[in-house]
Amino acid sequence: MKKLRLKLSPLRFPAIFIGLFFLNFNIAASMVSFYIIETGLPDNGKIFQQSVSWEDAFLEVFFDGGFIVSNAPILRLDDKPEGDILDYVNMHEAEKAGVDFLVIAQLDYVELIPSEISFFIYKVTSTKKLMESKVQVRQIKVAREEYEYMKTVVRGLVGYIE
Repeated sequence: MKKLRLKLSPLRFPAIFIGLFFLNFNIAASMVSFYIIETGLPDNGKIFQQSVSWEDAFLEVFFDGGFIVSNAPILRLDDKPEGDILDYVNMHEAEKAGVDFLVIAQLDYVELIPSEISFFIYKVTSTKKLMESKVQVRQIKVAREEYEYMKTVVRGLVGYIE
């Protein structure tokens, strides 16, 4: 009876080892949903590019960070919300959709320019607030530089999500 011998190239051993190593990791990604809330703007239905750019920055940075991302339509309020910000978002709907984390950005406009942004991050299943912060918005004249600034601010939020 002939013995069967497998001939493996020495280069295949590292590839097999690396493949088995990565099989041990959990590959499930967390789902993050974003709410953009505008305050201080006229209710004329006009879409403000600043709000859309912030939303795009959130989606891009978190997606590039390995998260599954979604967003809700931009919400416009006459004044800054009083009380709990969760009164203005649908946490129950987010939970039903399988969202793990909710990121809320409240853009407070003054004379049609956002002057301050409040960020809130919540764990959806427990409604636990993980982070709350306010940032004074820098006005940058060059659109590409402004978008890079937005992404830099958003990158600072990624670490708050487990």
